[in-house]
Amino acid sequence: GHLAAPRQRRVLLVAGPGLTGSVEEIRQIAHRYPDSVVLADGRATADAALAALDGAWTAHVAAHGSFRSDNPLFSALSLDDGPLTVYDLCRLRRAPRRLILSSCESGVAAPVAADELLGVVTALVPLGMASLLASVVPVNDGAAAPLMVDLHDRLRVGRSFGDALHAVREGAAGDPVAVATALSFVALGQ
Repeated sequence: GHLAAPRQRRVLLVAGPGLTGSVEEIRQIAHRYPDSVVLADGRATADAALAALDGAWTAHVAAHGSFRSDNPLFSALSLDDGPLTVYDLCRLRRAPRRLILSSCESGVAAPVAADELLGVVTALVPLGMASLLASVVPVNDGAAAPLMVDLHDRLRVGRSFGDALHAVREGAAGDPVAVATALSFVALGQ
């Protein structure tokens, strides 16, 4: 049978409210990690997400984001019971080792600027985060879902975030929407 993944390889998948494509995205990714913790359908509360994020190996959060360049600690992801802020994440004993934020939907979320992403990185690297993948412009969540599934297929065979994202971009060639969507994500760290 399938052996349970060791604790340090725990995978967390979170789908916030109001993103139809993201629920399906999370469901497809969950199939690839049989032991993953999935918070969706009203269970993605700030407290539940914080508890599960602590020490996770890989965390994938699909939720609307609001990013504050004036104070990155108050940048937040919208979960079922309200915002989960970077300040909240700073209270973790251990940040997730790898964090994926597929958190924008066209026309709703504000784009994330580089300095805001760096604020998130600066806050979480001391807590053990090694890799961050996030979209820097609003993306169509329907177009992002298959790319995120492809990304996880590559991460699961040991590719780094940068390598996996590069391969996803190459795989999208020929589909202008997929290419544009793949180019809207940046990988920081390992």
